[in-house]
Amino acid sequence: MILKAIFQGFILGTVLAIQPGPSFFTLLQTSSKKGFKSGLALATGIFLSDLICVVLAYLGIAQFFDNPKTRVMVGFVGGSLLIVFGLVSIFHKKSAAEEKGIEIKAVNVPLYITKGFFLNLLNPSVIFLWILWVGAVSSNKEFTRIHITMFFITTLSIVFITDILKAYFANKISKRLSHVILRKISMILGVVLIATGLVFICRGIFM
Repeated sequence: MILKAIFQGFILGTVLAIQPGPSFFTLLQTSSKKGFKSGLALATGIFLSDLICVVLAYLGIAQFFDNPKTRVMVGFVGGSLLIVFGLVSIFHKKSAAEEKGIEIKAVNVPLYITKGFFLNLLNPSVIFLWILWVGAVSSNKEFTRIHITMFFITTLSIVFITDILKAYFANKISKRLSHVILRKISMILGVVLIATGLVFICRGIFM
């Protein structure tokens, strides 16, 4: 039964890992512009927020998000954060070192971990997704607490490992692209983040 839980966790982790979203685009952008270490720190923050969402959902925090005021607050804060990231992506100008293709060695790891943490945590879709899956897995009468734990350890591990690979390859590919192409990609990602942020805000207000 434990192998079954691990296998199902692997499947869910794979599905979640290939789904595009704000964290996915921000991870690619950060890794391509700021280097693999920055992308790794961002992925770590995303992983920690996923872990907290799973733990809180398992402890029964779901009812907290049933409150309409809470949904509006999370949607507004999360959406605003995405809009800010999008604007920074569009209007940010590279430093002289970045223009010459020199990778900055000094990486503010805590900053990127925090950015990844709140970027993911304040995404209403992520919160409700984990609440949904924790509820579904916990209601499985065949699964004990150990099975549930192994299921989500596997799921989160697959998502985290995949995010690391995304960061690594995004950084490698970016080194082969010209500044003009990278600038266009950055602007496109910025527009995607802004649009997603507006959707979050509108969804929180009108739904």
